[in-house]
Amino acid sequence: MMTAAVDIRVIETVAAFAAIVALCVVLKNKGIVKEEHQSIFARLLTQAALPAVIFLQLASHPIESHQYLMVLTIIVAALVSMAASWLLGKALHLDRPHIGALMLTSSFGSSALMGYPVIQYVFPDNPQALSDAVFMSEVGVGLPIFILGPLIAMKFGDAGEDSASRRKITEDYFRSPIFAAVIAGIVTSLFPGLQQLPWLTPFWEALHMINGALATLACMVLALQLKLSSLRGTFWSLLVVSALIQMVLQPWVAHLQAGLFNLTAVQTQVTILITTMPSAVLGPVFAARYRCAGDTASALVMSHILLSMAIIPLSFAVLNR
Repeated sequence: MMTAAVDIRVIETVAAFAAIVALCVVLKNKGIVKEEHQSIFARLLTQAALPAVIFLQLASHPIESHQYLMVLTIIVAALVSMAASWLLGKALHLDRPHIGALMLTSSFGSSALMGYPVIQYVFPDNPQALSDAVFMSEVGVGLPIFILGPLIAMKFGDAGEDSASRRKITEDYFRSPIFAAVIAGIVTSLFPGLQQLPWLTPFWEALHMINGALATLACMVLALQLKLSSLRGTFWSLLVVSALIQMVLQPWVAHLQAGLFNLTAVQTQVTILITTMPSAVLGPVFAARYRCAGDTASALVMSHILLSMAIIPLSFAVLNR
C-alpha cells in the first residue's frame, strides 16, 4: 500500500516537472528564449536566487538536537556516493568535466522538488515525518549541495581549469554570494524573533516568492541545456552508473546507518525515501555556470527523473522489508 502511494505520487510529480520543462522547450523552439541565454539564467540562479533561498532556508530552520543523526545519515550517504562516482569516473577514463558532471548528478537528490510531496502523501497523518524530511532536505541535502556543488563544478569544469590555481578556485567560492548567504543564514537563525518583526514582513515575503520561483528557473536552465546530441557515446554508461549510485547505493548506505543509529521505523522510512530521490536539478545549474559538461548533466537529471518512477518504489520496497 505504501509503495503504491509512493508510485502514484512520484508519477504525478514527474508529470508536473516534465510539463514545466516541456513549456520551456516550446519557448526555446519559438525563439522566445535561446540556448545562448542559459548562462544568463545560470548566473541569475547562482548569484541572486540561490543566495536568497539559502539564506531563507538556514534562517528558518535552526538545528534541533533530535534530528542530528538523520542529517548525519544523509550527509554520509551523499559523501560515499560522491567518492564512488569519482572513482568510477576515473575507471571509465572520463575527462574532468564529465567526472564533475557525474559527481554532481550522483551525490545530491531532488529532496525538495520531489521529496516533500512524496513524504506528505505517504505519511498524511504524521506531521513529524514531514518536519524531519524538511530538516533533512534543507540541512542534510540543501546545505551540502549549495556548498559542495559550486566547488565541484569549479574544480572539474573548464572554468576551474582556467583559474590560476586551486587557491584561486577556493577564494572565488568564499567571496561568492552563496557563501555569504550561508554565514548570514546561520547567524540569523540564532535570532528567531527577527521573523516576527512587522517591518521585516515584506523582506521575508520576497524571499518566499524567490523560493517559489527557484524550481521554474532551474527547469528553464535544464530545458535550454537539453540536447539530443548528449544521448550518445559515453552517456549511457554514465546514466547507468549515476542512477545506480544515486537511487540504489545511496539509500542502501543510509539504511545501514539508520540501523546503526537505532532510528525509529518512520525515521528510517523517511531517510530511505529522501535518499532515493533522483538527481537534484541544481546540479546542471552549477555545471552550466562553470562549464562542467552541463548538457550531459542536464540529460542525466531528466533521465533520472523518468527512471525514478520505477526505481523509487523498488528500492523502498526492498530496503523497507
